[in-house]
Amino acid sequence: MNESNKQWGLGVLVGVVLTSLIAIGISKMKSNDPPMEILPKTVIEAYNMGLKDALKTNPPSMDLEQTCVNMWANKQPLR
Repeated sequence: MNESNKQWGLGVLVGVVLTSLIAIGISKMKSNDPPMEILPKTVIEAYNMGLKDALKTNPPSMDLEQTCVNMWANKQPLR
């Protein structure tokens, strides 16, 4: 095997390795994208209903009262 064949073989090997690494990287980037519909419609509706109930003002919910108390207790005085 002469020197030019060794260089050619090394070039092919490096090309195959780089192409494989690029293909793996692209497939990993695509697999991290969330699917279009990640949550079922019922889960979203339940979340929205819970949020509405938690922020109900007449009569105020205990979660809303506790949130307001925490906000006032952690409020920094104006300087």
